[in-house]
Formats: sequence, C-alpha cells, structure tokens
Amino acid sequence: MTHSVYFASTILHLYAAAVIAAERTGEQAHLVFIDQPEGRDFPLYSLVQDWPQSPFASVRLFYGRFQGLVNKLQKRKQLFAKLEGLITTLRPANLFVGNDRRIEFQYSMHIADTLGCEPIGHYMDEGTFTYIGRKASSGFGDKVLDNLAKKLSYGFWWKNPPTVGGSDWIQYVHAAFPEQIHPLLRNKRIVPLSASGFSAPPLLALSSRLMEQHGFDPQQLRPLDVLFTLPHESLFEKDPEYKQRIMAVIQQMIRDGKQVAAKYHPRNSGPDVLYLQSEGVTLLPAGISFEAMLPHLPNQCEIWGDVSSTLLIAKWLRPEIKAFSLIDGKSDQRLITLFKSLDVTIFSFSSHKQ
Repeated sequence: MTHSVYFASTILHLYAAAVIAAERTGEQAHLVFIDQPEGRDFPLYSLVQDWPQSPFASVRLFYGRFQGLVNKLQKRKQLFAKLEGLITTLRPANLFVGNDRRIEFQYSMHIADTLGCEPIGHYMDEGTFTYIGRKASSGFGDKVLDNLAKKLSYGFWWKNPPTVGGSDWIQYVHAAFPEQIHPLLRNKRIVPLSASGFSAPPLLALSSRLMEQHGFDPQQLRPLDVLFTLPHESLFEKDPEYKQRIMAVIQQMIRDGKQVAAKYHPRNSGPDVLYLQSEGVTLLPAGISFEAMLPHLPNQCEIWGDVSSTLLIAKWLRPEIKAFSLIDGKSDQRLITLFKSLDVTIFSFSSHKQ
C-alpha cells in the first residue's frame, strides 16, 4: 500500500487535501494538522476525526506554536521525534503541504529521503502567493540570514524556497488557476486542482458539520444579495478612511434594498467592530470558514472583499458568482492584474468601478 501524508495548517489546506486524497485512489491518505498553538482548543481536529466520509485513514495533530524559548526548544525536539516516528512507520511516497517553508514538511521530506523512500513533494495552492509570489522570500533577510540560521539550527536539509511552493523539495504544484501561477513555480509539474471535488457529497457534509458546530443553519444564506468578507480590524486602525469608505458602500446597498451580510475576521477583538448590525447588516459567525459557506451561497449573491485570497477562492469554486475587490491606491498591482484576469470587478474608492 502506498502511503501519502498531507500537512494542513488552514482549512483551505484541509479542503484541498481532502479533494486530492479522494482523487488519488489506490493510496492511503494520512492527515496531519500542524502550526497550531499549544494548549489551545482546535475543534477542527475532533470534527475531522468524526467525519464519516473522510478520505483520510488517520488524522493527527502536532502542535507547532509554543510559548517561551526553553519550552519552544524542548517541544520542537519532541515534534521532530513525532515526525520521525510517523515517517518511519508509514514510509510515505508522497508528502503534501500548503507552505513548503513549514519545518514539519521539510523535516519529514528529509527523513523520508534518508530512509530511501524517494519521497515526492507536492505543493497545494494556498492562495495569493501561488500567483504573485512571496516578496519576502527573495529579500536578504529570508534568502541569506533566515536561510543560514535554519540550516545551522535544524540541519543542512533545510531548503529555502524562492517563493512559497518553490523549494527543491517540491516536484508537483496543485493549482486552482494553472495558467496564472508565478514564474518561479512553472518549472514544477503542474496539476489542476479540481473545483468539482469541493461540491462532492463528502465535502458538502464537512461544510455542513462546520456550520452546525457554530449553531448556524446554511439556509440562512439563501436570501443574501451581498456578502462582505472583511479583513482584520488592524487594517481599519491603520487606515480609518478605509472603514469610512467601506461603510459608505454598505449603506448605499442597504438603501437600495439589498440583503447584505458580513463575515468578520475570526481574530478580531469583538464580534462587531464596525457596528454593522445597527446598519441592518446580517452578521455571519466569524469562526466559520468562508470555504464552508461558499457552496451554500445563492447564485445571485455578490461577494465583496479586499485583496485577500477569499476572492480567488470564490472565483475558483463558484465562477458564476460576481466578485468585487475593494482597493486603494496602495494595492499590489500584480494582484489587481490577476483579479481582472479572473473576472473580479475592481472597485476603486477614488474613481468607483473601473
């Protein structure tokens, strides 16, 4: 039996891993949640463990964020020991990850390589970095200082990626928009990431379970005309005018008689930092992932966001839905160009729709 290990740190990674694993018949898939804070509850772990239609033969949780330097060093050694035990037991032929900078992935590839497994590394589309690259990766700090520090700390198995997904450990790139990927990834073998798998019964069941976990009925999404996916509140603190401009757009939609909902960033300090409920906006639970809600949105519902991966996910999984990006003059032109190529309407506050 061929074994494959999937590392997931976000729900998008989980969804991508589930779709890919379901398509790769003849392999036994194993899911490992990584990069989670030690001592903090992670409900997604237990939910996937109890997922009847799961494509994964096993599910593990390896914490990756630790408090205190001494504790961090000790726990990092324990983490490496767990990873070595996992790889030695499974001897996987394939390892999948949404960010090949993760040491869990790189160390596991190193161990599998040392064992003679001849592992194949797979990068699962994580969003914007796949298409516009990670600028910090080419900077002196990452390329030289961080690279050297990691080699000295962990070992010379560490390979610094020129951008996310671009390390020498990666042979395959699974991308939602293969024709749009960053030039630094085009030397890999490109595999289109199936959109249809996200609407398959197992993933729809997982989406429903995620919403039920928050006491939310997906039928509440059916009347919506507009859904705003909002960035972290720190953006409003840095640019108060941004908040005012968003509020002006929302208030106009309310006056036009549209049913408007908003989904806040899950790490905001409060449930309604913009006081949208008082404007007549329906608040959706911030803890529910956008990926879980997306299959249940009606076709007429417009999705509004800034320059995040949310709009990429929307156009990938629900291309029939109209998507709008709220931008300002400081937005990355590469991302704007990408959005336009994917039929995302750019809404400029200074000149309105372009």
